[in-house]
Amino acid sequence: MGRLIRVLFSALIFLSHTAVTGDALIPLKLEKALPVEGPKDIQPSGLTICNNALVTVSDKHDHTIFQVKLMDDRAVLAPYVEFKLSEPVTENKLDFEGITCDDAGNFYLISETSFRILRVSATGEDVSWVTPSLRSYGEEKGLFQVPNAYLEGLTWVGPNKFILAVERQPRGIIELDMNKVPYEVSVYSYDTTQLKLPKGRNPDFSDLFFEDNRLYALERGAYAICQLVHNGQEFEEKNCWSYEALETSDALWYLDMAFGRAEGLCMDKDHVFIILDNNGDARALDPNDRRPLLLIMERPTAKAG
Repeated sequence: MGRLIRVLFSALIFLSHTAVTGDALIPLKLEKALPVEGPKDIQPSGLTICNNALVTVSDKHDHTIFQVKLMDDRAVLAPYVEFKLSEPVTENKLDFEGITCDDAGNFYLISETSFRILRVSATGEDVSWVTPSLRSYGEEKGLFQVPNAYLEGLTWVGPNKFILAVERQPRGIIELDMNKVPYEVSVYSYDTTQLKLPKGRNPDFSDLFFEDNRLYALERGAYAICQLVHNGQEFEEKNCWSYEALETSDALWYLDMAFGRAEGLCMDKDHVFIILDNNGDARALDPNDRRPLLLIMERPTAKAG
């Protein structure tokens, strides 16, 4: 009976939001779904490829960048770069929610609690905040209204230039150009969507990916990845891909699926990588398995943006 309920619930979710105005959702094809193993209380949050390494951060581990090592039957999070801040910070209070890197191999992490970007050199020896708090900029545009729904992802787009995602209620995009004095900060509230969401969910962003002057957003609540195109005044969703049938499948289902689990997005020329944070929840098929998941999917060639 439990399995039947899960299947019916998955079908209802799928039927509730598969239609997209303009372009149809392209279903992503799964290559591998790997359970993620790592330190205690690991909660992956963000994903990027830097120096040919797949890396992530955890919002419960303030001083470590982890490499995602791919095995045949699992992915293992191993300390990759460890760093310390010169200023005193209460343990696990920075709540890093995204990671990106530049062409020189420097990492940039977004702290949800401090609304700032932290730069970590490739070796971890040079660590510094590169922005002041961005909270006031977002609040002026009506963002940051819901606790724990603040900055959720970022991507490096060029020297001293970043794009950041605000999670939800309302969700938004922040463009930051630090080459100018003072910094140029452009803020957009973007709470509309072409995707039909399951009941009880709001439009959201949980990560960003930038490549070849194209911006992609991970829309966790809709189980989708969409290209965001800036038309001069606002953003539009284009060329959306769906991983819904994968995350809501019997094989990958978690006991609590009230909301999407995807926290990190990146791509290479052949693959789309999404890392799921299950917040310690158990898999439906195995109540003893509380590991996060890494989804490795074929990257679509048609309408790739």
